[in-house]
Amino acid sequence: MNILIISYTDLHYDPRVLRQIQALKNEYQLFTIGNTPSGYPGIIHYNTNEPKPEKERSFLQKVSRRLSIYKYIFKNYNGFFSRILAKKNNIKYILSLSIIKPDIIIANESSALYLATELKRTNNWDSKIYFDAHEYTPKEDNTIIWRLFHEPFILKELKTCKYSISMMSTVSDGIAREYEKLFDFPFGYVKIITNAPEYHGNLLPNNINSKIRLIHHGSATRPRRLDLLIKMMGYLDPEKYELTLMLVRTDPDYHNYIVNKSKKMKNIKFIEPVKISEIVNTLNNYDIGVFLLLPVIFNHKYSLPNKLFEYIQARLAIAIGPSIEMVKIVNNYNLGVHSEDFSPKSLANCIAQLTPEKIMEYKKNSDKSAMELSADKVFTDIKTIIAELANT
Repeated sequence: MNILIISYTDLHYDPRVLRQIQALKNEYQLFTIGNTPSGYPGIIHYNTNEPKPEKERSFLQKVSRRLSIYKYIFKNYNGFFSRILAKKNNIKYILSLSIIKPDIIIANESSALYLATELKRTNNWDSKIYFDAHEYTPKEDNTIIWRLFHEPFILKELKTCKYSISMMSTVSDGIAREYEKLFDFPFGYVKIITNAPEYHGNLLPNNINSKIRLIHHGSATRPRRLDLLIKMMGYLDPEKYELTLMLVRTDPDYHNYIVNKSKKMKNIKFIEPVKISEIVNTLNNYDIGVFLLLPVIFNHKYSLPNKLFEYIQARLAIAIGPSIEMVKIVNNYNLGVHSEDFSPKSLANCIAQLTPEKIMEYKKNSDKSAMELSADKVFTDIKTIIAELANT
């Protein structure tokens, strides 16, 4: 069977897409569409971007383009967004490629679902589409511009593609229920595929030293509000607690802001980010994985991120805010603590009450849960979905 995996991301650095490839590469012939190849040998790849040099616009061209944008915003809503979508995703270019007919298409996120639907319609394929939504695209932001322009268009796009979906998954229960409501699917139709990494069977909980070593890793972006973790450290004794930040410079200006804000704090330090394959081993040197994510947008409210499962594989105790989906995992497996609210002081109080013995207990519980909460189950779930599609 031929399986086409589509994602408008850098495939070689997209953990969720890489797990799909890992789960299926030995049993099926895979093809990919993405910003970059996955790096796996033997997989035919199609780039999303047409290779052509960018031409410098003249002053008159820039003025004309700006006037056209205003024209489309105020006079031709659908035309404007159709053009933006076509330009962003290079759909016309991709449709022109001689792509091998797939039996199944895995569409990652709504933009890939739209492309998969167009590929299927244009080429008259009878392919089945498995839509891995990841998070809830219509509510990725809550700004006025987003709610007025982007959200209605994305909702229309999703509803247009509804009947092309043969199977669907997302990252958490809250997001699954929202998609079921949107598509009028029955309860439980949308399956849960977590962002868990592979099982690291060679790791054990490390002993606790004189200082409690906290760690947070991930992207340095404004919506993550990393400044809250810096404020949190102001409530903890610098002689007893130390926070290490391992940040990807997604937003360089915000990264610099966080670094400058931390300079007066002697219990905060930074280390360079490592390759995805090295994250868990690096985290294993610490004691507590921390994350404080304000529920300012829908996806943050129901977030169940990679880092939570990476903390578990690293055999860490966990300290988080009262995020609905993360709290379920932490409480069900007794992996750590969560604060009563999303204030830095509340989370600091939770951490300060932990004895070294209690932290070690949580670390050992992460060790016990590591196999169950690993990508081994994810691989099984992905294979089951594909097998069901193949047999229907």
